[in-house]
Amino acid sequence: MAHSFRTLLLICLAGGGAATGHAQVVEGSLGVTSDFVFRGISLTRGKPAAQASIDVEFPREFYFGAFAATADPNPGPSPNAELDAWIGRYWRVSERFSADLRLSQYTYPDDPRRFNYNRSELTGTLGYRDSLYLAAVFSPNTKAVGSAPGYKEGDVWAFELSGRRTLSPHWALTAGVGHYALDEVYGGSYYYWNATVTATLAPFELQLAYLGVDNVAERHFLDDSTGDRVALTALWRFSTSN
Repeated sequence: MAHSFRTLLLICLAGGGAATGHAQVVEGSLGVTSDFVFRGISLTRGKPAAQASIDVEFPREFYFGAFAATADPNPGPSPNAELDAWIGRYWRVSERFSADLRLSQYTYPDDPRRFNYNRSELTGTLGYRDSLYLAAVFSPNTKAVGSAPGYKEGDVWAFELSGRRTLSPHWALTAGVGHYALDEVYGGSYYYWNATVTATLAPFELQLAYLGVDNVAERHFLDDSTGDRVALTALWRFSTSN
């Protein structure tokens, strides 16, 4: 898995080196959140986390990016960070529809846990009027996620439906629901959901999110990683173009 992550990073760097003079947009963010939640599971067990991201877009809608956040998914031995990298392409299919295909690698450096939590994911997303999105995620090598040790490696799917409504130049509402099919790894699947109010005060952004997960997740993950919760996130965003 470490080899897969290095390969993905090399592809990103090679793409960046080949197209440095042609990059259209570089966007990124630095910030903090009161709770680092991913697919309904807290990776900090309700504690704050620092996070940063960067995206580089090139002509013909190719892009790559990376994300880093502090983490503490386990009360015992636990990784202190999550590092992600991705490459992908976006298509404007028509005036109403868009499509996106992304390859991502999730990595937990110096993870002291016995099981390997690193994984690769391929995500396909169909968008409608830049406000409604349907995504399908496939991972062929997931062994464990969040705070739960895995039982065996297997194919994993996630399906997500989300929407965004802009209320004004400074306010927006987003909401979504998803299904994480972990049957081959844990013998079970669960649903998760969120609703978020976003205030944009450029270059700053504030997000207040309500996040939840069904009780099936409680059978596999720690109590302080599951359940309904509220998270406040503050970001400083930057963007450059040429």
